[in-house]
Amino acid sequence: MLQAVAPLQAHPYPDLLSTTRLRLPRDSTPYARTLEESAGPGWLDRPDLSYAPGAGPRVGTGVQVRMMSTLTTLGGPSTSTPRAAPGSIGASPTVYEVTISPGTGFNERFLMQETGQLGPRPLLVVFHKFGVSHYDALLSTSFFEEARRRGWYCVAPLGGGQTHFSDERSHIHTEAVLEWTRANFSVDTTRIFAVGFSMGGGAAMNYAARHLDPTGMMVAAVFDQSGILSHEDTYPQSVPSVQQMYDNRFGTGAPGSASPWLLQRGSVFSFDPFTLAVVPDTDLGRNLLHVPTNITRTTGDVPYLITQNDLFQQHLLSLGASPATHLWSVINYPGHSWDAVSEMAVCNWLRRHQLTLPDSGNTLAHEDGRFFDFNIEQDAAGSFTPFVWNVNTANNTLDFSATRNLARVRVHTLDAGLSPLLTLGLTTATADGLADEFVLQDFANLPTSVLRDGVPTGSWFHDSLASELTLFETDGSVPHVWSIVP
Repeated sequence: MLQAVAPLQAHPYPDLLSTTRLRLPRDSTPYARTLEESAGPGWLDRPDLSYAPGAGPRVGTGVQVRMMSTLTTLGGPSTSTPRAAPGSIGASPTVYEVTISPGTGFNERFLMQETGQLGPRPLLVVFHKFGVSHYDALLSTSFFEEARRRGWYCVAPLGGGQTHFSDERSHIHTEAVLEWTRANFSVDTTRIFAVGFSMGGGAAMNYAARHLDPTGMMVAAVFDQSGILSHEDTYPQSVPSVQQMYDNRFGTGAPGSASPWLLQRGSVFSFDPFTLAVVPDTDLGRNLLHVPTNITRTTGDVPYLITQNDLFQQHLLSLGASPATHLWSVINYPGHSWDAVSEMAVCNWLRRHQLTLPDSGNTLAHEDGRFFDFNIEQDAAGSFTPFVWNVNTANNTLDFSATRNLARVRVHTLDAGLSPLLTLGLTTATADGLADEFVLQDFANLPTSVLRDGVPTGSWFHDSLASELTLFETDGSVPHVWSIVP
């Protein structure tokens, strides 16, 4: 295992490497305390968490809001380097709790902070650590205060539970939170920032890697502090009570029943525990190459988290990631805590970034759905679908290769920058030798001709009502070049 502490290196943003702010870390154990323990005795009666009377429901079925006063009296353990005092609190937006019903049979609760700024504004999403609620962001960090100073919206989702481990329900709930925010406020969807610690660090990375629909809420930059990046690695090293939580989330509840596939889907990669070799086509983290990432862990961190975060950074670099865009740092800190880094510095780093969609990629789909400008339909659910793609708008061509477990792909032609009014080229190749179908959208007119490897072919169908052209590639064993002549 990679348990040796890596040497400290010069960091592009040295202000991230803050000194300890607490004499005794509030969350220094491998698995964080409960909300009540974090807040201290009498937390329910504290004035800064009191609910304002008469707070009514917001717009939307199943939405309830409980208003909270601003953090004028929020205290905590004695500090050696106190957090910077907030600005004009009296004129600042309040933090409140929202309850929505995402359709899973469970309600989702989250904290919301608006902004007094006009126009589309960035959104900061804070993912909580293991074993606590969405109040983790409020009680253990100053991210709400940092967002308030910058005029950002800020949300802290529960994610379907205190110990969700990025399971399917957590994604449904978190996506519902972000869509609720977009529906109710003017969010700059090119500047959605995700931060998280421990379980939340892994959740932030996994969420960014799995939500790649340009019409949705894609993450523009993500900060991972000591995240659980591989549940397959964490599961066997956890205490029995935590293993039982995994079995409940990813299995039948019987001991040892957690599904390897479901554990991989909730992670960013999987690796052999002896050789440390990344298991091919299990690395959802490859989907983050277009997203600036900042991976940070401490010298005194949980050993298997040291391994996971260091190894994943090495994997990103092996895929061609730039060290200037995909940062990695080791902080001289004696434990596992939110307090190892400066929230101000994290937000200073995040604000530099804006979502830029790539024109090529080595993408891993985990289900049917839209990934960039492609709607993937799998041969079989319960497995990944890798594909390599490249859009060349100058030549009006698309290369789509190295596919596995792919039945059909629908190409959003115009969204990809391709024109159906010019001759369009499509190169196809598979990794599994199976036939793939290619549905090109936005083709209102019947093509003059369709060529495959330079020869006219009848293996296509035009649907004028749907404005779709379907190409039937029956031979996946070798590459083929299609030309659609308008």
